[in-house]
Amino acid sequence: SSSSTSSSSTSSSSTSSFTRSIIYANGQIVVDNSTSTCHLPLRTLPAQSTTSSNGILFSIRSSPDDPIGPTITSFGFHVDPNGFPRGNDTVRYEVHGLNYEGYYADPTRQEFQLEPLSYDYRGDFVHWTKVSSGIIARSDLKLDSTTVTVVEGDYFQIPFGEFREFRSEGEDTGVDVTRVPPGGGSRSFYLTLVPTIAAFQYREPGDWKLNEAIPLAGDGDDDGTAPSILLGEGTVEYPFPDTPFLYAPKAFVGRVFYERPCPSHAPSASSAPSGRPTTTSSERPSGRPSGSSGPSGMPSRVLSAVPSGNPSETPTELVVPVSSGLNLALGLEECEEENDGEEVELSEAE
Repeated sequence: SSSSTSSSSTSSSSTSSFTRSIIYANGQIVVDNSTSTCHLPLRTLPAQSTTSSNGILFSIRSSPDDPIGPTITSFGFHVDPNGFPRGNDTVRYEVHGLNYEGYYADPTRQEFQLEPLSYDYRGDFVHWTKVSSGIIARSDLKLDSTTVTVVEGDYFQIPFGEFREFRSEGEDTGVDVTRVPPGGGSRSFYLTLVPTIAAFQYREPGDWKLNEAIPLAGDGDDDGTAPSILLGEGTVEYPFPDTPFLYAPKAFVGRVFYERPCPSHAPSASSAPSGRPTTTSSERPSGRPSGSSGPSGMPSRVLSAVPSGNPSETPTELVVPVSSGLNLALGLEECEEENDGEEVELSEAE
């Protein structure tokens, strides 16, 4: 495998002709207007550096509190721009889903274990159903915030309309391999590029263990029922080999989209009352009057329209306004002007 570094930016998701994109505070949610279905993203933490190899197997686990289980609707991943064949600006991607619930191989196995496992579906397409397949052109690659320090676009998202169960020759397994079982169940996927020279970009596992949930950037359901992306394994060739030591732990980098019914637009509610009362009267009376938490500190100065059901202990202080008038006659000095404009003082006698 070869090492490459990958830059922080934002990319918009590809959508079918029936979808539109809405940006929420917790990430991007794509709404399908024809079915009122939302595609919620699981976004991995931005990767400072990545390692390239031909494919990856990993599992997605539902939340123990999810009674339905998510349906996976798309993957967004990073392609090594240096992995395109010489003289050809296109590669093909494939996505396969495991026909059975659970992990793609015995989770108790040791790294590079050569002893037989209780089960191992790596390298045998009989146990997998193709979910999606398509062409990626170099011009399709975009910048995305799930990698950093990249100098050119490397992110591609599978359009939602092209992510579905593939049926070859009319065969129907009767299993929806895009659906993750509920209540903490898991489903495994295999992503690969053709030809073998083409490569995905992944994160090295560090201290993460195989089938351990990798940290995410906080997208998905706000109610705590979002699924988890588990640490998987990278492959070195296409098709994926059946030799265990040709696999190495790798962490998926990018986005996993899953389906949820769109939430209704409920009215917003503040967590605390406003700081000031309203200054205008409402058109209709309140269903219940407001009440103070206790009696006021001073008696009322105005008469109530009806007697109180709970009289106060001290009498009401009644204040009756009284108006009066007083006529005053004041002796003022008067002045008059002479013809030449000089003022002449007049006496009270005059």
